Amino acid sequence: MPEDTTSDKDKPSLRQKLHFVTDDREAEAKALADRAGDDVDEEAALLAVSRAHGELRDGKETEGEDLATVDDAKAAAEEADKA
Repeated sequence: MPEDTTSDKDKPSLRQKLHFVTDDREAEAKALADRAGDDVDEEAALLAVSRAHGELRDGKETEGEDLATVDDAKAAAEEADKA
């Protein structure tokens, strides 16, 4: 069996998964922002969650992912900083 090299920060939390299945995007984004720490605010996390769910058609959707990752949220935060 291959070794799992992903860190816990790269894996969706149980809280994020719960809000994903209950379709509560804002709570899912809050869970993601909490996981990401100070690097990401809830607004950037919500943007990442919306992209992961394919709800935001801006050409930056995450491919093959339904749950946004910390990296997705950080990318959204960096993008917001540039704007």
